[in-house]
Amino acid sequence: MTVRRTARNAAQILTLSEFSRRDVIETYAIDPDRVAVTPAAAPTHFRPVTNETHLSRIRVRYGIERDYILALGSIQPRKNLVRLINAYSSLWKKRQSLAMPQLVIAGKRGWLEGETMSAAEMSAGAHDIRFIGYVAEPDLPELFSGAMCFAYPSYFEGFGLPVLEAMQCGTPVLAGNRTSLPEVAGDAALLVDPFDETAIADALRSLIENPGRRDDLRVKGIERAKRFSWQQTARLTLQAYERAQSKR
Repeated sequence: MTVRRTARNAAQILTLSEFSRRDVIETYAIDPDRVAVTPAAAPTHFRPVTNETHLSRIRVRYGIERDYILALGSIQPRKNLVRLINAYSSLWKKRQSLAMPQLVIAGKRGWLEGETMSAAEMSAGAHDIRFIGYVAEPDLPELFSGAMCFAYPSYFEGFGLPVLEAMQCGTPVLAGNRTSLPEVAGDAALLVDPFDETAIADALRSLIENPGRRDDLRVKGIERAKRFSWQQTARLTLQAYERAQSKR
């Protein structure tokens, strides 16, 4: 009730994506003119790291033994890690005679994390799944840059900043095709139905087996990330304040 009252009394409401904007308008019956999108951006230190010494150091620090698929986010149901693990496991079983990258999952344990941990323990490729816990932000550019791809099959995001962080580091991205993620990723990521484990597995296979596809997404991702900047966010925020002031 407090949120609804505050939203209806606010001169302007700022949100990170068009998806969130529509959600606010519909949920709280707000005049669309009072809800503005001010998207986020990845910090500038997220950029491709090519120094092999640095990439090797980050693998040693987190116990990563070879090529890896990176997943990042708090371990909770919304991040859809159980389906990612199941998709990885099904692909692992089909590729036993072939080189299979590790699945590295970074992030603090969140609510209801038990299902995710159990899925990993019961996975056919359990010994190739690594939970590395919280990763300090200074390590993230190297962790992203060293990954074969970044998997972010979340089914609900208000924005999805890790997608931009990965793209800005030149890492090919696989993401869910729901809520805000398509408008952030555009055509620079491989988007899949996050509720379809087969689709996730097929997308992983495509990225693992097709270096050309990875190279294409790497280039597109870097260009896509350039469309988001804190200068743009500041400009749009200032415009929202000016609109609020003009209606007083």
